[in-house]
Amino acid sequence: MKQKNTIKSEKLKSLGLDITAYVILFLVVIFTVYPVIWMLLGSLKTPNEFYVNVWGFPEVPIWRNYIEAWQMANLGPKFINSVIITVGTLALVLPLASLAAYAFAKMKFPGSNLLFYFFLLSLMIPRGVTAIPTFSVVIGLGIQNTRLSLILVLAALNLGFAIFLMRAYFISLPKSIEEAALVDGCNPITAFFKVVLPISKPAYATVIIFTGLNTWNEYFMSSILIRSEKLQTLPIGLVSFIGQYQTNYPQLFASLSIMTIPVVLLYIIGQKQFIEGLTKGAVKG
Repeated sequence: MKQKNTIKSEKLKSLGLDITAYVILFLVVIFTVYPVIWMLLGSLKTPNEFYVNVWGFPEVPIWRNYIEAWQMANLGPKFINSVIITVGTLALVLPLASLAAYAFAKMKFPGSNLLFYFFLLSLMIPRGVTAIPTFSVVIGLGIQNTRLSLILVLAALNLGFAIFLMRAYFISLPKSIEEAALVDGCNPITAFFKVVLPISKPAYATVIIFTGLNTWNEYFMSSILIRSEKLQTLPIGLVSFIGQYQTNYPQLFASLSIMTIPVVLLYIIGQKQFIEGLTKGAVKG
């Protein structure tokens, strides 16, 4: 009888933990998903209806908000600029981060740990602190008000986190993989390019999503380094909907929805590799 009561007590305890976990997950989903749904619903209302019916569904969806937002803020060129800058930043971060991370993970040399901590330290410095020195360097190089300036700066800002992620992944890889490549006649460099890189897709997917998201949403450095309207990115274009006395929220939300689509598609495409990269690096990282 005592044993039955113990088993029943354990089942009730387990059930209570499960219910608590599901409640917490439900709240997380609500707080995560609802702002996106609210943005989509708000983008389909008139300005008057938005203020009267803030949280509800639109009476009649106003799809022209998307067309007017695209035309009003001239989002076409800004969209292209954001794509170019994001792709350019990734083109710099991926090879540099993978080589540096592999060296930190597999090769021991004097000062390797100190140098790695130096890259981690760069993640802890607020961007506002580095704004003036960064702007001075850009002017010194003569590349101010160009896409190249923004690509170089954003690549530098995202490099530390990319190295951190990829190093954790490389550490988690079994040594037997590289040892087998060395036995087959590969040198360490050849083993890296022919053996390690092909199995590192999850790490690359994780870096692409994080770095791509940070670059795509970047506003602070873009507002400092880019002055020409022709070179402005999407986040800067959104400011045009915010007036001194009034803000057109439906068109602002329509622009935000347009800006969100590429990010969602990128995550959907690389979702499996992204999750695998996070969990793999967390095992031994």
